[in-house]
Amino acid sequence: MQCGADALAARAREELNATGLWPLQPRTADADSLTVQERAVAEWAAGGWSNARIAEALGASDAVVRRLLSDIYLKAGCDHAGLPRLVAESPGASG
Repeated sequence: MQCGADALAARAREELNATGLWPLQPRTADADSLTVQERAVAEWAAGGWSNARIAEALGASDAVVRRLLSDIYLKAGCDHAGLPRLVAESPGASG
């Protein structure tokens, strides 16, 4: 856990167990889990490309780009602000 939140995370797990719900597995930022297309989109978005520009590069619609970005955020456990760090730390980073 980050920020010394281990005790809080343990308490949250206890509360979830008490309700019978399953806790989500913590995600770590990992560009290696991205597909080739997702990695390209992540790099372009991290480089400041608009969704429209990414869609044009892919030959796809804006909706496809939004879905890809959503998939990237879920897989990597980050948001748009975390993309530059995600792609920079990736062994396969091209930029």
